[in-house]
Amino acid sequence: MGLHLNSSVAELPGIGGKAEKDLKNLGIISIRDLLWYVPFRYDDYSLSKPINELRSGDQVTLTGEVTSIHSRLAKNKKVTITEAEFETGEGSIKVIWFNQPYLEKQLKPGRRISLAGRIDHRFGMSLMNPIYEPEGKQIHTGRIVPVYGLSGSLTMRRLRAAIHTALNATDEMDDWIPKDILDKESFPVLSDAIANVHFPESQEVLNRSIERIKFGELFLHQLMFAEIREDRKKRSTHSIATDESYLKQFVAQLPFELTKAQRVSAWEIVQDISSVIPMNRLLEGDVGSGKTVVAAIAAAQVLKHGHSVAYLAPTEILAEQQYEVLSDTLKDFSVGLRTRTQKEDVKGSSVCIVGTHALLQEGIKIPNLALVIVDEQHRFGVKQRHALLERDPAPHLLSMTATPIPRSLALSLYGDLDLSILNELPKGRKPVATAIVEKSHQPGMWSHIKSQISYGRQLFVICPLIDPSDKLGSKSVTDAEKELKSGSLKEFSIEVLHGKLKTEEKQERMKSFQKGKTDVLISTTVVEVGVDIPNASTMVILGAERFGLAQLHQLRGRVGRSDVQSYCYLLPDTLSSISEKRLKAMVETTDGFKLAEVDLELRGPGNIFGNSQSGFPDFRLATVADVELMKKAHDWSDLILKDDPELENNPLLRQKVKTDFASVHLE
Repeated sequence: MGLHLNSSVAELPGIGGKAEKDLKNLGIISIRDLLWYVPFRYDDYSLSKPINELRSGDQVTLTGEVTSIHSRLAKNKKVTITEAEFETGEGSIKVIWFNQPYLEKQLKPGRRISLAGRIDHRFGMSLMNPIYEPEGKQIHTGRIVPVYGLSGSLTMRRLRAAIHTALNATDEMDDWIPKDILDKESFPVLSDAIANVHFPESQEVLNRSIERIKFGELFLHQLMFAEIREDRKKRSTHSIATDESYLKQFVAQLPFELTKAQRVSAWEIVQDISSVIPMNRLLEGDVGSGKTVVAAIAAAQVLKHGHSVAYLAPTEILAEQQYEVLSDTLKDFSVGLRTRTQKEDVKGSSVCIVGTHALLQEGIKIPNLALVIVDEQHRFGVKQRHALLERDPAPHLLSMTATPIPRSLALSLYGDLDLSILNELPKGRKPVATAIVEKSHQPGMWSHIKSQISYGRQLFVICPLIDPSDKLGSKSVTDAEKELKSGSLKEFSIEVLHGKLKTEEKQERMKSFQKGKTDVLISTTVVEVGVDIPNASTMVILGAERFGLAQLHQLRGRVGRSDVQSYCYLLPDTLSSISEKRLKAMVETTDGFKLAEVDLELRGPGNIFGNSQSGFPDFRLATVADVELMKKAHDWSDLILKDDPELENNPLLRQKVKTDFASVHLE
């Protein structure tokens, strides 16, 4: 009986009960699952050299005969060393394995095998801990060899052999990418790509096969976004006519001058909401760039025309803060607050209700809802955005994020959204002076901070932990509170804020800080996003190396929100080379978009396409660095849907979309 894609992995030779369970722990049940379990790296053992040309560090495959082999204990009696002499016909070489004494029985003198490993001169020229297989097999040696993640007692040799056998089932793989795309892009068919991702004949073939699979993932990703955009055009919405005279009047009464970027973005948004197609726009801006006022301009336009607005914030603290800001900015309209603990409703056919992201899921009826504004939309993914389209009429949607993303990546993450960018800070804002402060300089730092507080300014102290931890060895909120209250800042009022406090306590302490009753707020990252305290001029981040670059930038954005010079001090516990580069980048620039590029470079092309954002399964190979492939996928998806909007001429592609994205696909 032949192998099939839907066959159980238990049908493969060498996959018994224990190995089957180990594979199940990796999410592998069928042959299809196994074939899609791609290597995380490769060892290139395709190089073969005469023994007299070998150099230390060479990765090679040698083929020949074992002439002698024996095992002994090392001097420390804790390690077993197995040594063999290996004859290739061009000379002999010593081979050494550690803690593998069973090889003495498996590799008896006279046996012909291939060995693949690295040459090392520490014990005289020798081949260290090589893998082996019978001469002529070339699954584990003599080629570019795949390396996989393992589970339990599953060995690399067994898993690699099982996948090699499973490749017999690739003939059943239908390629759902249209043939003309494969031909024009010179991509291999899916069955060949899968085979060569596991066992490539060359680096060139491997690269092309990886590119083919990445393109497939990105193509489906963009295809769904394109379908959402097309579906949006079919939905009815509230068309809010642009009243330029009123908008000029509204902007004129603001207590500050808008930046050019704010004006451009506001105009893009009001033009969108005048359309008969529901707006689906992302307003992306660096910390402190003034996204809320742009959202307020859009809200005013909607309210002026007798419709309602819902403003969704990620936390109750931020909902309360934005309620106060919007109540002041939209003073001519009815603004209400609706959270778990606050229910300040307003009545009428034209209202602005501020709440958390749960507001729309709690069945609260908002009359004539024409605009939904989502603050910090990374917690509000594709599924939630698409659900809004199901309303009749569908409201316009303005998503906002203070997490800068390079424009090239916005297409990857937010392909269903149009994009507006705020890349300027309001006039009068000064860049936050940032410094890495070693322990020897910290007394001088605290003296400077004391003088700042004495002038009436306030201080944030950020800690990575709530309670002390011996394992992590980093300052906690509890530690910092104890030290500062009894030492450096004992003459000032100090409060703590963290996630373990009850909502009412958090709100009370934040309000106290907002009103200037508290001089110092010691907090975890609960203040990371959106908290606006113009009087806070200094931030100290303890254990700064424990935070990501984007998070550090968000935290720093809590200060520098007035025309007063502000400061951010980074106090690391220990520094690796990567964390040192991250902190130095914070010192060198306050531009969030530049930091996002640095972050991408330092972290490498990691996968940031999670379910919450994309609505899809995580990609196996595609990454945020594949910008050119993403552009190709975007262009092809638009072209395919333009010629074949229902995918009737591409039944395999249609089925693939339905199967992979059933939970979010537009029927």
